[in-house]
Amino acid sequence: MRTALIACLFLACGAAGAAAQDGNCRNFSWSVGRTIDLFDEPLPTVQSAQSLPKEGVFALQLRPVADVIYMMTPERGSDGSWGAMITLENVPAGRYQIALSDDAWVEAVQDNKRLVTFASKRSKECRGVRHSVDVDVQSNPLTLQIGGAHVRRLNIAVVRVWPFEWRW
Repeated sequence: MRTALIACLFLACGAAGAAAQDGNCRNFSWSVGRTIDLFDEPLPTVQSAQSLPKEGVFALQLRPVADVIYMMTPERGSDGSWGAMITLENVPAGRYQIALSDDAWVEAVQDNKRLVTFASKRSKECRGVRHSVDVDVQSNPLTLQIGGAHVRRLNIAVVRVWPFEWRW
């Protein structure tokens, strides 16, 4: 009986922690829950300067920012941290959310122009996603320039944000 009570208390504490986690992730101005779920899977790992065939979720191996050859000079410059550049070859036009698993900056580039960021949020309380931005892309290759990281491997999700809202 005592063992069952202790087990129930542990489950309740775990549920409370998960609820607190969900509350922290609600601080984002849009849902990042799907991105957190995607980061739970085993992810393919790619190196800086490689290309991927389309949008999705992947792990990116970073290198010292001084060793990264960016398509465009980053607005933030070199800060002695880790970074990378990756190109997604076939991205259909639309609004996309780019989520990073750790603190870093990201610039989205198409046709040699930085894309305007429509939404940007950072949170240290939301485990799994530290930084997320929304950008509108055209049906052209999309290049992500990343820097300012203090880790050598970064999980990244590039997922389409659907342009409709459910109204009940």
